[in-house]
Amino acid sequence: MDSSMKDLEQLAVLDPARGREPSALEWTRSEAFVERVMAGQATETVARRPMRRRLVMGLAAVAAGAVAVVAVPALLPGTAEKAAAAWTPVPGSLTGAQVLPQARICAGNDVGGSSSAVDPADVLLAEQRGMATLLIMKKSSGVIVECMSAGADDDQLASMGLAAGPLPALPAGTVDLQTMSSMGSGDAMWSNIVGLVGPGVTGVDVRLDNGKVFQASVKSGWWAAWWPGPEGGEVDHLTVTVHTAKGTTSYRPSELA
Repeated sequence: MDSSMKDLEQLAVLDPARGREPSALEWTRSEAFVERVMAGQATETVARRPMRRRLVMGLAAVAAGAVAVVAVPALLPGTAEKAAAAWTPVPGSLTGAQVLPQARICAGNDVGGSSSAVDPADVLLAEQRGMATLLIMKKSSGVIVECMSAGADDDQLASMGLAAGPLPALPAGTVDLQTMSSMGSGDAMWSNIVGLVGPGVTGVDVRLDNGKVFQASVKSGWWAAWWPGPEGGEVDHLTVTVHTAKGTTSYRPSELA
């Protein structure tokens, strides 16, 4: 046998998703993305707004079965550094009406199809950390997307698709992991994590292996957070702590996949 094949077999045991069969929804997401690439749509998105960006998708995102279609432009290096410097571990909760300008920009992005009309009720979750606003919203197509803005216009936007439509409710007191990733490089590197929450979850905290702890936002059946650093693109370099009335439970990302 080729020695390289033996190397691959040895590496396979490190795969946190080894032996896991993707769900029907995950297959649908993957097939839709492949069709977009084959049709040239993904290439067109990049070519239409050429911006300097570097994307590092973590293995944990693969383990979670998440297909994160990231649109350009993403946050420019200078803006990402300023956003990281102003980052706060406790987010400010925002209403759909308060983030309507950002939601309209997010809705006009090609990820998940462009929406011409936006209602505050379309915003499922919105938070503010320093100068950056993160939101999860439903487009008119039914696609649920995440957008992060750190500027006054769409030149400072990073967006990714989360779901093709409504997702099944989780059991009470539980959470899952929909996507986790990191973007950028050096001081401009930042990460995000997004998942669903079941009824009875009162809060979600994230603890990085370096000891940093911060709160995630929880609303409308979703939880989300972003932070400066590369951990979102790495496997199990953080812990997710779920709070309920019965107590707290902690998980590594691979346990939530």
